[in-house]
Amino acid sequence: MLQFLFPLILYSWCWTEIDCNSILQSDTLNISEIIIEGNHVTSKKLILRELAFSLNDKINRNEINYLKETSINNLIKTSLFNFVEIETAEPSSGSLKLVIRLTERWYVWPNVYLNHTAPNFSEWWRTKDLSELEYGFGLKINNFRGMGETMLLNYRLGNFTKYELDYRGIFLDKAQHNSLSFLASWSAKKVLPYNIESDRLLILIEDFNLISGYNFSLKYKYRKGYFNSHNFEFGFSDTKIADTINSLNPHYGGLGKNRMSYFNLKYEFRRDNRDSHIYPKTGHLVVAGINRKGLGFVPDEYNSTDIFAQFYLYHKLSPRFYTASGLWFYSVSGDDYVFAATTGLGYLEFVRGYEYYVVNGDKAILFKNLLKYVVLPVKVINLKSWPFRNLHQFNRIPIEIYSNLFFDAGYVSDQSGTYKSNNNILVDKLMISAGIGIDFVTYYDKVFRLDYSFNGLGESGIFVHWKAAFR
Repeated sequence: MLQFLFPLILYSWCWTEIDCNSILQSDTLNISEIIIEGNHVTSKKLILRELAFSLNDKINRNEINYLKETSINNLIKTSLFNFVEIETAEPSSGSLKLVIRLTERWYVWPNVYLNHTAPNFSEWWRTKDLSELEYGFGLKINNFRGMGETMLLNYRLGNFTKYELDYRGIFLDKAQHNSLSFLASWSAKKVLPYNIESDRLLILIEDFNLISGYNFSLKYKYRKGYFNSHNFEFGFSDTKIADTINSLNPHYGGLGKNRMSYFNLKYEFRRDNRDSHIYPKTGHLVVAGINRKGLGFVPDEYNSTDIFAQFYLYHKLSPRFYTASGLWFYSVSGDDYVFAATTGLGYLEFVRGYEYYVVNGDKAILFKNLLKYVVLPVKVINLKSWPFRNLHQFNRIPIEIYSNLFFDAGYVSDQSGTYKSNNNILVDKLMISAGIGIDFVTYYDKVFRLDYSFNGLGESGIFVHWKAAFR
């Protein structure tokens, strides 16, 4: 009975009202207009590519917030904008207008390079050995031609000399599904880690080049949707090793070899729906791939098959609590033990609390867990008295602060048994750690992190890092 009475009641009500649009309006809206503001450099085509909606799309009213959030995340993840805001309006019944306001980053940077030979900053800070520093300069142009391309010109000096041209993200089609990147570089090092003993890198410093070589690569990327991409790479690497290194470690480039050359073919699948590339809090990342080194094109070519995978999951528990869990795996199989090609933990990936150690082998696995609390939600500091009108990219400074509890576990397998002969006790041994930390996040992808860790060796300490624990 009610299903018949309700339309009559609604009709009689609207008969007496002046405006009944709020009651009778359709749940389906037509996107009649998309306005983009603030893209002084960035191509409109590139921005539209990242939106989860298009002009003349028909959407349900309850989808608006999801589409806005997805579009903002997609645009932020391009690393082209400091701020993205999307506002909606309904200029007439059944139509939807969207206004996208962007604050572009500063795209042209003099690339002042300062790094260290140590596997991570905490290890270098322990010794503060200035002789291990690397320095240089260059030019980095982000969003080149307004199409999200990156051009990097580098010239490094001192212990690590390098000439490099890196050009990334050249779109090949109007739909921007296909892109190319290429890299050409020559480098030489006078400071070189040449072996591992007692789970620490042995580093040699000389006044001549210990290793030198050049590298070329061509990369193709196919990305049709927002989250999935397929990446292919074809490259060539040629490295010369000084006799001094071979005398200290005959297995550095292969038994007695002073040259390591190979062509490689690499494939990588990536699914990434995280809310940020730099400091993600929700979503997931899946990466899996294979890299074949040695295609039979050059004599005495180095041969190996590298398999890698990672899975990171980020979840929001409440407005202030987040969790993250991740699994990372790497495997190398091929020619007999080659120090320069084996991998492990202690470099870009490590068990927190073991920053001072390096563990090499043919297989490595790392498991991370994190519980995060928002100490300070995103706060934007507006510099109202900012005197440089042409540098408006710097007058709004976002900052976030998070505290966290973490637990890590890692394992490195060495089937050859080579590393154990050098008193490396962490090989083939479970490494575990736990601790607390605090993260500071600001714009231009800057993260400063302090961790206090306890490891399975009974050691503890404070460690400094310049990136998020999960990326």
